[in-house]
Amino acid sequence: MKRSFMFLVNILLFLCFSSSQGQHVLLTSSQRKKMSSAKKFDDIFKRVSEVQLATDSDCLISLITDMAIDKNGNLIIADGWQSKAVFIFGPDGSFIRELGRQGQGPGEYTTPVSLDIGRNGDIYVVDYLNNRINVYDENFDIKKTIVPRQSRIKHFIRLNSRDEIYMFSGANRLLFGATQVFDTITKFDWQGNLIGSFAPFPKEVANVKFFSGQNGMTIGDDDFIYEMNPLYYQIRKFNSEGELIKSFSRHTKLFQIITEENKSPIIVHGPYYLEKGLIMANVSEHLEIYDTEGNFIVGKLPFSKKILGTMGNSIYVEQWPEEDVQTELSNPKLICFQLL
Repeated sequence: MKRSFMFLVNILLFLCFSSSQGQHVLLTSSQRKKMSSAKKFDDIFKRVSEVQLATDSDCLISLITDMAIDKNGNLIIADGWQSKAVFIFGPDGSFIRELGRQGQGPGEYTTPVSLDIGRNGDIYVVDYLNNRINVYDENFDIKKTIVPRQSRIKHFIRLNSRDEIYMFSGANRLLFGATQVFDTITKFDWQGNLIGSFAPFPKEVANVKFFSGQNGMTIGDDDFIYEMNPLYYQIRKFNSEGELIKSFSRHTKLFQIITEENKSPIIVHGPYYLEKGLIMANVSEHLEIYDTEGNFIVGKLPFSKKILGTMGNSIYVEQWPEEDVQTELSNPKLICFQLL
């Protein structure tokens, strides 16, 4: 019975997390029309799996800063700021091991805030304060350490189809009381050499004191890069060389209106990519969805859960126990929603 249950869990996770091979099928005109008329999240997505991460003193999570899944369905969870560790859970949520460990030596880290998986199964982990990227093989052994040259690393990492390294930071940095001008995305090669940077910090938010190490960049299957500052609701599309293709948003004056009324800026999350050729953003606990050409499809879909990431046509969110049932040893559930 247990073996049958495990088999079913693996199948569900495979369907949720695996990208389909070959040519991806985009939205048909009828699907687009149906999506554009959606009024709530459930009109577009269905809940397909729920995995409780094992609760153990050796894998206690405080804040998920990033996640990925390997080809075997193992869940790789980074808690870079609080537990300061990377944990590996099986497809059923059982704890397997810690990836690397805290420290300064080879394969060790102090702040593993972000991670991604290369096409050959290598796991790239950003050790932010140590200014390096640890690369582990598919057996979870340290393979190499990349120490970027000419530029400091940023918080968030994503790899394209050629395993080129892109890093993002949407944090406003103040230098001697003045805003430091910088590009939000930096590109490195496998040896850590700086290839270039792009996506300049939006002038509109330059004087807002704000820090965010969260995701603000995603890369599509065609290697186009989509970026959005955590304070400024405008999605920018770049090619793999960092050339701006276009900017798009349904809220072009949102930031201006909020700041003129002396309100706190709205925190936005995303963008997120789906294989159907869709780009999602979360603004004020509502989802907005565009196609990759920047055409608006649907918006104002209430959604308050924290999105950890997307893969294929699925999104993954965390769900923590209710406060009245939480204990000192409480890990969240990971819930998978799939595009209808």
